[in-house]
Amino acid sequence: QAAREDYQLLEERESKLQAKKKFEKVNLNRVLKTLVQVHGIQMLVTGVYNADPHPGNILVLPDGKLGLLDYGMVGRISESDRKTIARTILALENKDKRTTANIYRENGYKATNSKGDLVDDNVLHRFASFHFDKIDLSPLSLESGETVNILEVLRSTREVVTPTWVEEGRRLAGLLQGVAAQAARPISLAKEWSPIAKKALGKK
Repeated sequence: QAAREDYQLLEERESKLQAKKKFEKVNLNRVLKTLVQVHGIQMLVTGVYNADPHPGNILVLPDGKLGLLDYGMVGRISESDRKTIARTILALENKDKRTTANIYRENGYKATNSKGDLVDDNVLHRFASFHFDKIDLSPLSLESGETVNILEVLRSTREVVTPTWVEEGRRLAGLLQGVAAQAARPISLAKEWSPIAKKALGKK
């Protein structure tokens, strides 16, 4: 009996060791890139996407391939909204603050604080960056020349009107950013999605 238990214990240890060796061979950067690309194509090109890609719904298979689970929460986004997100992605990637801010203003995004409506291009660009690119907590330079703490801006801001495409896009983007951060591989979503955005807009 004791010998059998020792043998089973050795088998379990060997199995765990083999699994660990296989995982160590996984190219995690490639897996994350695939995850981000798949959801970018879903949101910007097909318009039907997995709206809940949290870590529990993502598997790295023994052969290194990506496994996606639970498509019970599926989002749908119109062609016009897909193109608006695509234009936002390209403006963020190009660091074009004026265009980013204009897209937000023209499509109805509105936020206020104690001083009134937030219309500064730099503020709207940073908000769009949070929504569709990455978390940037560096000090923010306003058009007036004043430099402000972005956390203070966020604490004092109230969103009055948030278009559906912002709500849907930033939730998915935030989940993808979170997965990448947990893997200790933070990403610029605008950089990863810009080729897809060009395709969605018919650009080369």
